[in-house]
Amino acid sequence: MSERKIIDLSVPIEEGMPFYPGDPEPHVKKFVSYEEKGYMVHQLIIGTHTGTHVDIPAHFIAGGKTLEKIEVQHFIGEGEAFNKDEVNPSTEVVLIYTGTNKQWKKGWKMDNIKVIDEELAKELVRTKVKLVGIDSPSIGSPEVHRILLSNDIMIVENLSDLLSSLVGKKFTFYAVPILVSGVDGAPARAFAVL
Repeated sequence: MSERKIIDLSVPIEEGMPFYPGDPEPHVKKFVSYEEKGYMVHQLIIGTHTGTHVDIPAHFIAGGKTLEKIEVQHFIGEGEAFNKDEVNPSTEVVLIYTGTNKQWKKGWKMDNIKVIDEELAKELVRTKVKLVGIDSPSIGSPEVHRILLSNDIMIVENLSDLLSSLVGKKFTFYAVPILVSGVDGAPARAFAVL
């Protein structure tokens, strides 16, 4: 029996990481050290859309579902990856590679991130996708978010540049967010199993 391959598509949460302008600046700092207490604890200061994360209806829809109301299986499914201009879905999960996160450590300039347009968002609704991911800090305009989220299509943003290795392939995708009640999204560990 051959071993299945796992591709981790998450970006690390770390001090000095890129973050979306206007969001809380992430900080990771030691809170308790071995020298002080004999064990170690770190403090994380992050927003709900830090690093690789999910967007859910409450992010752009007043009264939309918050995270604890979405079943975990909504973030798991059979998927395929496409280059941005060649999206032709046949699975319940679609990942879109744009090349935006090639320079992750250097950050991105908000005027040149790559996103999807409203027409592609509507096409994803028509093909009954349940989850769409992208290697960019945003999937698109507020209206793109509303088109997807109002149709119960969850969004995963800030996938790593390793997504390039999956273009043209099918896999099982996982992007399970940490469970925080009452919120509009949360960081997630995202990976593909081939």
